[in-house]
Amino acid sequence: PPTPLQVPAEDTFVGVNNLFRLQKDDGSPVRTVVTTGIAGVGMSVSVAKFSLDWAEERANRDLQYVIKLSFKSLWFLRNRSNAVNMSVSEAINYYYSGVKDFKLLDEENTKVLVIMDSFDCYQATLDWQNAPVINDNYTRAPVDVLVVNIIRGNLFRGARLWILGRRAAVSQIPPEFVDVVTELQGFSDEMKDEYLTKRFSNKQLAENIVHHYKRTPTLRILARHPFFLLDFGDRVRPLLPYQDYGTNPPRLTPFLIHIMIIQTNRRLRFYYGKAENELKWTDTEKKLLTKMAKLAFKMLERNTNVFYEEEVKELGLSLTEVVVFSGLCTEICPPVPGRRTFCFIHYTFQEFMASLYVFLMFYLESKNMLDSGSLPKHLTLGKSAAGLVKCAVVKTLSLPLGRYEMFLRYLCGLLSSACYFTLLRGFLYPHNSPKVTGLDVAQQQLEQAIHTATADRVDNLKECLREMIQDDD
Repeated sequence: PPTPLQVPAEDTFVGVNNLFRLQKDDGSPVRTVVTTGIAGVGMSVSVAKFSLDWAEERANRDLQYVIKLSFKSLWFLRNRSNAVNMSVSEAINYYYSGVKDFKLLDEENTKVLVIMDSFDCYQATLDWQNAPVINDNYTRAPVDVLVVNIIRGNLFRGARLWILGRRAAVSQIPPEFVDVVTELQGFSDEMKDEYLTKRFSNKQLAENIVHHYKRTPTLRILARHPFFLLDFGDRVRPLLPYQDYGTNPPRLTPFLIHIMIIQTNRRLRFYYGKAENELKWTDTEKKLLTKMAKLAFKMLERNTNVFYEEEVKELGLSLTEVVVFSGLCTEICPPVPGRRTFCFIHYTFQEFMASLYVFLMFYLESKNMLDSGSLPKHLTLGKSAAGLVKCAVVKTLSLPLGRYEMFLRYLCGLLSSACYFTLLRGFLYPHNSPKVTGLDVAQQQLEQAIHTATADRVDNLKECLREMIQDDD
């Protein structure tokens, strides 16, 4: 069977309700299906749809029982203050106290599906080789041992198993325990529009949102991922009724800032159990994002979109924090077998993070990371927005088209007060942080560059200027 990293090609499609109609190479039914995807792509929604369709007898009517026993629930049981050894039947009874007759689950002819969502929430290292074998649903053992035996197939012997989680997390499951690997890859173009139409009951509003996101090519690409599209729709819905809103295409920088904030807050809620009123970023979150941004900048300088475990360790970061908990990175199939390979959730997000690092060094430490020493010192010393923009423009125009264009656009967007002062203040730096001065000179430099640049560079420079000065979002 394939390892969890060897996901199917993009043109291989199987509907959620047909996952357990798949067969192994020998023609026998699959037992264990692993589903991966980036954060927010819809794994939990897929579980909910499968369960609802089964409960309403629209699909998988051959299944007698569908039991959801998420890894988040098991992690809670493992770490309770009064945690004791327990059996699988006791674990189920803890969450489903109305279930009394577990004997039915022991019968070979009983058709059961166990859904185990959020594998990335189970943070313990599992001992696949040495964990003792447990063959019945009533023997008590540590929760780690129960998890290993469920996945091995020793527990719930006749059941089918659906495991969902981030690829970097599920990759620890030995391939001999996995029959099929699937990956949620987001919406097709038709599904994007259908999703927005269903989400917003006002047909005209939905059409306006669809029209608005399609005005920016990068947003059209990012909208493939449900959580990007959901956030965009929710952000622009209250703004569209205003008469002047929507005259210009939406800016990219505020949107990507929102995604970073949403995912970081989700990390605090989902993995650290923080309540909504406890989502205050500490130095831990600030250092994590700053170092991830530094990693993105180094990758941009090297003209690569992949990174490796040793690069994360060099920055003093936990691999799990970066590629699982942050929601901003994912694991990919390695070009070199045996070497784990990672990337940001999209290349343009890597470009955004790289620009964030340069901005933070400028804003918080008065450093111009783009200064090559060729510009006059009065433009590059201190908090000179003009110097930073000048260096960024020179660097972008000196390199092949496409290398730094989006980086420059995001950097200009971050210099907008709507971004660095309104959106980021209170997260990555204090509320009383000062405003950037000299932006009028930086704007003039961009305008001058537009007039002098070659024709193939002008459109992007105009977009950079729009990211800096447009204030309707």
